[in-house]
Amino acid sequence: MPVVGNSATKLGVRDRDLDPDVEGNAIPAAGGVSVFSSIAGIGRRIPDRFPPGMVPARLHDAGRVVGATGPNSLRVFRLGDGKYEEGVIAARLKLVPDGVANPDHGTIQPDQLMPMDQFKQAITDTQPLWVDGENDE
Repeated sequence: MPVVGNSATKLGVRDRDLDPDVEGNAIPAAGGVSVFSSIAGIGRRIPDRFPPGMVPARLHDAGRVVGATGPNSLRVFRLGDGKYEEGVIAARLKLVPDGVANPDHGTIQPDQLMPMDQFKQAITDTQPLWVDGENDE
């Protein structure tokens, strides 16, 4: 399972992922936790739009993500088996792909206005749903 935390290589919400409103609420369509469509999707974004150091070098060595340079202690996980399209993915959360201009990336957002602490907890609550994604296409 992914490690919970508030850094780019952990499962959690960083301060820059979603700015709360003046009342401290997480707002739908105002940002969220960054996710990719697939291993291939990550590869299509390295190196010009995604830091290669955030993907384990072993995936470069295996020909899976050319250009990956990150420590091999990192893991790549996926959530679900469905299509990469907008929709509910877990309680209180929805996936919102960036769209045609950036089809391999999206964000996990709150599905409604909620206190930021509830959004962070909803993300944490998905931890057991993530599975190893390193052998996916």
